[in-house]
Amino acid sequence: MENRNLPGPYNNDFWGDRFFNQLVPRAFHDFFRTGNPGPLVDLRETDNEFILHADIPGLNPDEMDITVEEDMVILKGETKSDETRQERDYHLTERRNASFYRAISLPSQVKSEQAVARYQNGVLELTMPKMETAARKGFKPKIESGNHQAH
Repeated sequence: MENRNLPGPYNNDFWGDRFFNQLVPRAFHDFFRTGNPGPLVDLRETDNEFILHADIPGLNPDEMDITVEEDMVILKGETKSDETRQERDYHLTERRNASFYRAISLPSQVKSEQAVARYQNGVLELTMPKMETAARKGFKPKIESGNHQAH
């Protein structure tokens, strides 16, 4: 009898795909990650729509580029600012450049042309109505009796 809970060279649950393809690459990816991964997002689904919240503090709406496709949302943004201070004994100029790019796959298709975006207190709210699909409308075929013979 095999005990699959003990780690060992023949236990595929430990040494197989889960260990090498999920745990190890994720750890290396997080360790060596560079750049800005983009805003943190929450995606919520209701019966009729998807609602995405993205934390994007410090940007003006004109510094954001939002694209809603049928199965994906792309968030891009860039901000540039210069601050100059002059005092009697020194001159200071600071420049701030920040940009981000984030693509979020949606679980099902949406009506992209009906998406509505709102931005308040550093949080972007994007509401996207779901697209009607044939599976959602449903079809109930008539059930024929097994006694009926084809001619």
